[in-house]
Amino acid sequence: MATIKKFEDLEIWQLARQIENEIFQISNEGLLSKDYSLKDQLNRSAGSIMDNIAEGFGRGGRNEFIQFLSIAKASANELQSQITRSLDRHYISSEKFDNINSTVKLIINKIGALMKHLNEAEFKGQKFLNRTTIKQDNPKPQTPNSLFNTKKAATPLGAYPHARRVGNLLFLSGIGSRSAKDNSIPGLELDENGNIVKYDIAAETHQVMANVKAVLEASGSSWDKIVDVTVFLTNMKNDFPIYNKIYAEYFTNVQACRTTVEVKSLPTPIAIELKVIATID
Repeated sequence: MATIKKFEDLEIWQLARQIENEIFQISNEGLLSKDYSLKDQLNRSAGSIMDNIAEGFGRGGRNEFIQFLSIAKASANELQSQITRSLDRHYISSEKFDNINSTVKLIINKIGALMKHLNEAEFKGQKFLNRTTIKQDNPKPQTPNSLFNTKKAATPLGAYPHARRVGNLLFLSGIGSRSAKDNSIPGLELDENGNIVKYDIAAETHQVMANVKAVLEASGSSWDKIVDVTVFLTNMKNDFPIYNKIYAEYFTNVQACRTTVEVKSLPTPIAIELKVIATID
């Protein structure tokens, strides 16, 4: 395999960029442009393929690259499901579906081939060059225990990380619906005294799902590895039907265990918060 010095030279990244541009174009056309939930999911999945290939390459280690490639591959599979839904809803033509799907399949196959090559390679990665290996007579088994934070989710409000790994489990702190970009809460209006005038539980639910996904991927896990979810709502009677419907869009194929509870309030004027446990390789 030829030496690649920058991620832009990777064929899989170039193909992922091509797909991302196509998805952006079709998501802003016709009826699909009005289906904000599906439109957002399509763009996030397509962007995730590109971004995780780039981040994995930039980490400089073979195992980390493989880990991020697996996330990119999972996002590509997710994208396949989403374009199928777009076809079923008559948002795109069969011809457009076939063209996009064939390219996504090619990306999945090429990512798989690259992962196989990396698994079989002896070279650990650029960041391991010139390192001295210290041999131990009786090395103790290591249990991974790491803290994770990401700029792609809102900053924690206290002395805690976005996520913590213990063994093969990843524990996420409570994740709310604040935007990582400006700390805003989608659809929220406050009066001059800081009291809630109105809020949008649908918009907040989509945002909290996006925040959870960002933390999972930054921690080396993925959506399909979620095993347990605790949901906190501030208005069970009014918000449960809307949140529950949107929840199904994200979790029908995951089938994680779930508990939903009502609380009087949350630390910021958000209406929903998720506490998630996932597995991690």
